[in-house]
Amino acid sequence: MARKPSSLELYNTILEEIRSPKVKPVYAFFGEETFFADRLQDSAIELIPEEARDFNLDILYGRDFTVDKLIDICRSYPMMSDRRTVVVRDFMQMFEKEALDYEGGAGDSTGDDAIEAGNQDLGNQDDLTNYLNRPNPTTLLILISEKKPAQNSRIGKALKKSKVVTSQTFDAVPDFRLQQWIKTWASVEHNLQFEDSAAQLLGYHVGGHLQQLTVEIEKLSNYREDGGAITDQDVRQVVGFNRQYTLFNFSDALLDREADKAMFIAERLMQQAESTTGEVIKIIGFLNTTFGKIWHIQRLSRKGMKPDQIRDATGVNNVFYYEKLVRAGRNYPLATCPWLFEVLLDADKAIKGFSKESPEAILLMTVKKLLSI
Repeated sequence: MARKPSSLELYNTILEEIRSPKVKPVYAFFGEETFFADRLQDSAIELIPEEARDFNLDILYGRDFTVDKLIDICRSYPMMSDRRTVVVRDFMQMFEKEALDYEGGAGDSTGDDAIEAGNQDLGNQDDLTNYLNRPNPTTLLILISEKKPAQNSRIGKALKKSKVVTSQTFDAVPDFRLQQWIKTWASVEHNLQFEDSAAQLLGYHVGGHLQQLTVEIEKLSNYREDGGAITDQDVRQVVGFNRQYTLFNFSDALLDREADKAMFIAERLMQQAESTTGEVIKIIGFLNTTFGKIWHIQRLSRKGMKPDQIRDATGVNNVFYYEKLVRAGRNYPLATCPWLFEVLLDADKAIKGFSKESPEAILLMTVKKLLSI
């Protein structure tokens, strides 16, 4: 089974298409993660010369426009340019607004009048469907909505079947992929390299807020003008943290089997967290990744591989971080790893609804179990 492309890979593919002569006349972007749609919108706008934007750029909002008005704009021709660009944010609200109006939100239609109005609403969907099948080749129409139309709806079918439409849903980047997302974005956009632990640190403190991550990555790029890889110290120096206690403090205490310190920091992390449930999910994911690397290092070491070969195989390029994991392996030998993962799996299930315990209780119990192994 082929691997599903990530949102970042899909974004790069569509961005290349929009900037090429093979650009399609219609693009539709869906999903709660609006970062990629916003970036693609901005890239399309940048292709229009500034002096021509007053005549050839329309940024509309679904709640303020009807389908008829939108199509009239899309059918008009550009002025002093090869193409005009029309962006419709929250475009599905064009139909939601009409439906509310017909149900009495903006009038008092009842009985046959309401049925007739409902048919008119369907007709407007048909009008947009017809346009999607035969769009104006001199207009670039970008439709953006968190809500995606049903696949069996008129619009849903048109978006899927039309050969002149690119329709894409962008999923949020899960926490366990943030480290790789940071490294890839920094490399592609800024030719900047991150050490694994630095990417982990940035991802933990900023979270899945992609817009904020790009801001911090740009700041780090300007900071390291020498072209060197970003380190933990760079992240701490440039990004700055308000937390007195971090996940890395907690992890170090746990890996060193400093029970009192680990429990103390775990409690402080809960007190500092905006969402205790979200914080526990992050901690469990981080520990699962960390113990996974410890297990992998010990397994490869038993096979007789040299440290540089192991670092290559595990992707742990930072020597200091590698040595830390090797030392942790002495406290958590290979035979204990299955139990470690079982404890973390139980915690993951508990925090996701399989337990009535509070997030704080789940975390503290998990820490006790890990320290007792």
